[in-house]
Amino acid sequence: MFGSSFGAFGTEKCHFFDNGHPAYLRIAAIARIRNQRNEIGLALLRGRQYLRETFFLGRPFSVPARGELAAWSRIPHRPKALVALNTHGSESRGAEVTVDALLHPNGLRMTFLYRSDWSDFQLQNPPLRQTVTVSHRDRRAAVRIDLPPAGMAILA
Repeated sequence: MFGSSFGAFGTEKCHFFDNGHPAYLRIAAIARIRNQRNEIGLALLRGRQYLRETFFLGRPFSVPARGELAAWSRIPHRPKALVALNTHGSESRGAEVTVDALLHPNGLRMTFLYRSDWSDFQLQNPPLRQTVTVSHRDRRAAVRIDLPPAGMAILA
């Protein structure tokens, strides 16, 4: 199945994945980001994970509850990647997600490196202009992220 040195009936070094299947394209897109030989790839490979508080529906910033948008920073030395996941399987979710105010000045733009709701073409050719802007409020820095049901995003 994985194209290794074993395989019955002439299948050695072959794989049996559909390279055009939506699940394959999403896994491949995430793997391309993680395998980058830069600080973003390093953060996703070995970075520490820091859960980020969220703000939505007028509630105070807090750790997200079950079924809400959850986000965490992956940090090797300084913040490089922000990962967000809509933990609700049937409803869209959005929230203001905190980021480190000292490292993310007001107006800084964070770029989406991956969104699970991108088209197959976008997964293979990530858009360069999909960004969110860091805004400071009440001594906090945050970005607004909206995701479809069970959606995921990676930003840097």
